[in-house]
Amino acid sequence: MLRAKNIWVVGGDPRQAALAALLADDGHSVHTYALDQGEGMKCEPSMRGVDRADCVVLPLPAMGADGKLNAPLAAKRHELKEVLDALRPGQLVCAGMVGKSLKKMAEERSLALRDYFAREELAVLNAIPVALAVW
Repeated sequence: MLRAKNIWVVGGDPRQAALAALLADDGHSVHTYALDQGEGMKCEPSMRGVDRADCVVLPLPAMGADGKLNAPLAAKRHELKEVLDALRPGQLVCAGMVGKSLKKMAEERSLALRDYFAREELAVLNAIPVALAVW
């Protein structure tokens, strides 16, 4: 690894908890927020310090149907707007299934938003279990 990164994993389900564990195993400094019920997770009580992160990873999908952060493992509901407000302009944010609303919120805050679900590798690998589940 070239250089350990400061990464925040915010919200999500067991996939995000597993991601946080894998990133920590790779030697990165990993902070989690809104993953309170994730196995072995020690969550930050606030987003203090998130503005110093090299990357903030939001879940797949990033936004729930109610417009809030998709965080089924969180002890309480979190406004996605409040999460984004804690970030600094230009900060890298990776999220899955980014919709128009999230894109607009990121643009308003000058965040560097990347939709990892738009990557062909992920879409193809994700299609296999989805097809099996439907079948």
